[in-house]
Amino acid sequence: MENICARTKECGCAKEASCCPTERAVEMWECAGHQAWKEVHVDLLKTKILKAWGPQMEKTADAVIEAMGIHWQAMMAQGKAQTDLKQKIAAIFSAGK
Repeated sequence: MENICARTKECGCAKEASCCPTERAVEMWECAGHQAWKEVHVDLLKTKILKAWGPQMEKTADAVIEAMGIHWQAMMAQGKAQTDLKQKIAAIFSAGK
C-alpha cells in the first residue's frame, strides 16, 4: 500500500477534483495512522536518548542558557546605551547654541 502522506502535501485528497468523502476519510485515517506511528518512534527514541545522554545534555543546556542570558544582558545594555545617547543628543539640541 502506498503511503498516502508521501503523495499529498497536507494529508488531503490526492485527487482533489474527483475525491469522494469516503475516499478522503480513508486517506485522512491512513495519514493519521502514519503520523501516530512516527510519534511513537520519536517518543521511544527520546526516552533512550535521555537515558544515554541525559547528564551531558543537561550540562549543555545549562551552558546554552547561561550564554543566552549573557547575550540578552548585552542586548539590553546596548539598547540602554542607544536610548541614553538619543536623550543626550536631544538635550543638546534643545539647549541650543
